[in-house]
Amino acid sequence: MSILSFMLLYVVGIPISTLLHEIGHALGVIVCSKERAHVYLGAKNLPENLRIGRIHFHIRWGLFGFCTPQQGSSLTRKQSLGFIAGGPIMTLAVLLFASYLARYFAAYAGIHYFFNSLFYLNTFQFLATAVPLIYPNWYKPYAGLPSDGYQMLSLLKKNI
Repeated sequence: MSILSFMLLYVVGIPISTLLHEIGHALGVIVCSKERAHVYLGAKNLPENLRIGRIHFHIRWGLFGFCTPQQGSSLTRKQSLGFIAGGPIMTLAVLLFASYLARYFAAYAGIHYFFNSLFYLNTFQFLATAVPLIYPNWYKPYAGLPSDGYQMLSLLKKNI
């Protein structure tokens, strides 16, 4: 992997993949309810930079993100499942698929390495969010939080 590919992955690939994952959560809120969604990239308590429909963006460059329904919202169980599943679905259906295809169509070797790395990054992101687990302390800033898969499993178990 070239240094340029690595830098592109770190500066562009990871933040864009994270942002799109969080937009997937936001789309889950929008599709399943009448609530607004707040997408954060880089920190959780940022001022709003942009609003597109019912999605409010709070963005600065960063390697991690969060999405929350509007404060005080009361999503039903089904709506919550849609909200939580939106991120992993976006990662799997869009990011993994797009990076998989792009790595085969990239003619320049450096760009090919970038898309190849992006494919593996998105594979990790999908697994790290879809597998039910509580994030360990070293996985900052998600330490101690449940993964999307864990949250979905918990919601599904409530009525069993």
